[in-house]
Amino acid sequence: MDFTQNVLQLILLLSISGCLGESGSCSPQTICALRDSEVTMKCSYPDISIKTVFWFGFKQKAKWKNETQPEDLALDSDYKQRANFKKTRSSSTFTIRELRERDSGEYHLMIITEQGQKHLNISTAVNLTVTDLWVKMTTDHKQQTVTLTCSTSCSLTSKPKNYYWYKNGVKTQKKASKNLQPLVLSSKASCLDAGSYSCSVSDTEEIRSSELRVFESCWNVTYTDRRLCVLEGSSVDLPCTFSYASNQTVTDVFWYYYSLEEKPKELSKEKQFAGRVEYIGDKERNCTLRMRDVRKRDSGEYRFQFRIDTQEGMFSGKAEVFLNITDLQVNSSTASDGQMVTLMCSTICTLPNNPTYFWYRNRQPVPNKVTRDNKLYLNSTSSEDLLQYSCTLQSPEDSSVLLTVGVSVFLVLILITAALWMWRRKFMSSEDHRSTGENEQLFLCFFFTG
Repeated sequence: MDFTQNVLQLILLLSISGCLGESGSCSPQTICALRDSEVTMKCSYPDISIKTVFWFGFKQKAKWKNETQPEDLALDSDYKQRANFKKTRSSSTFTIRELRERDSGEYHLMIITEQGQKHLNISTAVNLTVTDLWVKMTTDHKQQTVTLTCSTSCSLTSKPKNYYWYKNGVKTQKKASKNLQPLVLSSKASCLDAGSYSCSVSDTEEIRSSELRVFESCWNVTYTDRRLCVLEGSSVDLPCTFSYASNQTVTDVFWYYYSLEEKPKELSKEKQFAGRVEYIGDKERNCTLRMRDVRKRDSGEYRFQFRIDTQEGMFSGKAEVFLNITDLQVNSSTASDGQMVTLMCSTICTLPNNPTYFWYRNRQPVPNKVTRDNKLYLNSTSSEDLLQYSCTLQSPEDSSVLLTVGVSVFLVLILITAALWMWRRKFMSSEDHRSTGENEQLFLCFFFTG
């Protein structure tokens, strides 16, 4: 963390009342966790009268409405679908699922008492480092061996029970121990041991390293991105490379939708994908696939396969690309004081490249509104609350996404209120012998129970 960032954090800490005098602690304060895994951070604090607590990170301050007023990470687009927190009278936990490397950083706990006093302490912070598993290869020319080691960039806080090795996506019988026992291959065997090797820390294969190709002269399929989050209606490329022995010739290439129940069938011949898939690779090394106008039912696993002119026939690695197709959804939340409504443009998975969000009211750009990242802030008393709001990642001419929030509820309430008011006037004029108190009581009872 650079000097400027440290100074900004110190200023914020000093600006929050009660932050230096309050005791509190987090355990552990430093966490090293694997990408795609789940981590829980926990901080404790004095048993005081608490109104609310929330977690935040200084690296998100560019998204805050006011850079000196931290905002709850649970409302951030990058965490909303992956995180949740719990609190008791004396502690709070913050859990993040499907960790990404960009989640690395410092996480702080903000405490707000019933008296409105904010408490923030340097000790109530957790430093998280997210690491990937990667395969390190060393060659011993004298012994004619290749040694593979399953490695991480930091020492994992939660020690895995076991490490497992995979060859071309299939688990081998060789299991590494907790101390990352290496896998030794013989270069004498050459193609017998040739393939793509990866390591994992679980039987479910959910947390696995990228593949490392050993003995390059033999077959291999490698996917640049194995998990892709794609916006419905857009296009996406599935980057892919493959290799084979120099004395062989590739005769056929194709992609297929992976299913345990069905045999591989070329995507371009599937009715579901007709006219929407294009192989933009070649028969030498590039096996990239392009998909257009993706739909929600396209979500799933995809694999590439190639055939060669030898008796071995065809090869398809056991790894795959997983596509998750999402649409945009508008969710709303109201501040505790009731003075501000926050609209959030959300997806079911995290879109790549930190996309820019655009807000519209009745398909017109929203003017003069404070907006940060995927959020739009509205005055809850404004008549604009009755209008239609939508969010897009592109110009309104190109987008078919229109998501509405609030308008139906407000209009229904207005109509009900007007009808009740007219009914009440008529009822009172025809029943003047009843007391005002009785009429008022009957009206309120009907309104709240109807």
